[in-house]
Amino acid sequence: MVNRVFLVEDFIYRVEREGYYPKENEVKTISEVLGQPTRKLSVVLDRYWQVFSRNIEKKCSSLGDRSICIYSWRSGVPFKLYPLALHALGTIILFQGDKPLSVLAYPFNKPLSYSKSPGISENELRGSIPREVTVRIDGWHLTLYYNPLIERWVFATRHALHNMYYVKGRLVEESLDVIANPYVEIADKKARDIGLYNAVENYRGWTFTFVLEGPEPAITRPPYPIGADPGLFRLYLLMARDPSGKLYTWSETRKLISLETPSFIEPREISTLYREIRSRLDVRSYIAYIDSGDPENPILVELESDYYADAMNVKYLNDAKSAVILSAEGLIGELLSILSEHQAQVIRELDSSVQKLLELLNTAVSTGIIDKAASALLDVVRKQRLRELNFSEIYKNLSEKNTKRIAKKLLGLLLEGKSILAAETLKVINDTVKFLEACILAEQ
Repeated sequence: MVNRVFLVEDFIYRVEREGYYPKENEVKTISEVLGQPTRKLSVVLDRYWQVFSRNIEKKCSSLGDRSICIYSWRSGVPFKLYPLALHALGTIILFQGDKPLSVLAYPFNKPLSYSKSPGISENELRGSIPREVTVRIDGWHLTLYYNPLIERWVFATRHALHNMYYVKGRLVEESLDVIANPYVEIADKKARDIGLYNAVENYRGWTFTFVLEGPEPAITRPPYPIGADPGLFRLYLLMARDPSGKLYTWSETRKLISLETPSFIEPREISTLYREIRSRLDVRSYIAYIDSGDPENPILVELESDYYADAMNVKYLNDAKSAVILSAEGLIGELLSILSEHQAQVIRELDSSVQKLLELLNTAVSTGIIDKAASALLDVVRKQRLRELNFSEIYKNLSEKNTKRIAKKLLGLLLEGKSILAAETLKVINDTVKFLEACILAEQ
């Protein structure tokens, strides 16, 4: 097993605390894991400090002279792809004092976004057919591992141990024998109800990963589920990793412990899967498992929907800006199928007004009054004191017949933070339509 976080921590400890002087090829290996190839030990030590102060977050909890530490990518920091970063997704290491002893939890590698992440572009994966593909459940990822300090199986989230939680951005740590993390509390109750702890007892040293689906999707950033009814949540089994480091697929993991996994998608050529998922509103993404020749590090690829987030913002937050985007993209039919009847009624009216605006913009383009139409829209922008849109951008988009883009940008700015249920929302759109219509009629 070569968990890269442990590999680096062990190397640094031996060098800095035990006086170990590594060979040049070992320095090179560690430097590559840290994403900055070099043969100079001083450069590796500097790079380690940079990575663990800027990119990777380490949170520890102690019991006597032993402690456990969880490693995750720092929140709010754009993800950077290098080997260690792929394993910084909730790895948990046991320490004796400052000495790293063993890996307690080794979750699956970070899935990389298809066509957006280096190494998994459309050209590089052209023709690839994954071994397995599932839908992504939009919830909170949890790791289940055996904790020798408290002598029991316990969950952790990607960013915090079972005894940790956040209050207004500040980490709060309870004693190790207390489950204080709200997501872990719910998962622990679900696990007891289904007999999960008994099912995994013979797998000490393994790591199991789950996702906890709540009544509201994680993408909408709901508050901590403090005191929430566990019955409103569902626990899905994802992947397992054995002590040798091998990462098991969803179906392989389900054979180990028979629990519900996310829905499977028929494996097909990856570009076909990507075309399919991009316009789906009911699924956040597909996760594909592609064999790499290394059972410890398969290629995990996330194929993302372009509009799922907007659909959930409308369904759960009544967000008008997202509704306009879906309307302009012609996806209202799909959206209506996931809304309540009251929401659907409002959305039909909103869509009618947005389509009228698009029709007027297309008329302005086809009749050659782009300059006048751009000036009219600029008047709307000035009236609402919007600084994010100017005449040149409006004119350029209309000249290029990109009416859909300018409609989304304009209405998105006008409706920022507004609800589809507010009377002013439809009025803002209709007022814009009337103003542009008057401008066009004046030119005819």
